[in-house]
Amino acid sequence: MTAQRERLEAASANLANANSTRTASGKPYQRRDVVFTAQDISESWQTEAAQNGLIGSGDSKPQGVRSEVMLADESQSVMQYQPGHPDADANGYVRLPDVDPLEETVNMISAARSFEANATVFNTAKDLARVSINLGDA
Repeated sequence: MTAQRERLEAASANLANANSTRTASGKPYQRRDVVFTAQDISESWQTEAAQNGLIGSGDSKPQGVRSEVMLADESQSVMQYQPGHPDADANGYVRLPDVDPLEETVNMISAARSFEANATVFNTAKDLARVSINLGDA
């Protein structure tokens, strides 16, 4: 869920700064991309589960997701002719970030749906645990 939140934040920032020609550093905004990689989960519950025989030695290790925000290369930009713009070069061209609003919108929708799906899975697991606990009461 954290990875999808980061993806949503990056897409939002990209959309908000699609026309930013100058940041605090004086350079145009750099598009942010979120990269996901698989990561082994090494939690104390794994050791306890293995000791109690809940996880066998042949079982694969559980994996999670690690997300990392990558900045686009400074050379990835779009030159647009706007001679009256304060950031225009001598030829009248302004360097804009390489942000595709359609792609960023699709990324936002996809991240929001993935986040919702994960929340549904958590709520279902919580409900199943609650029902399992109440089975002994009957």
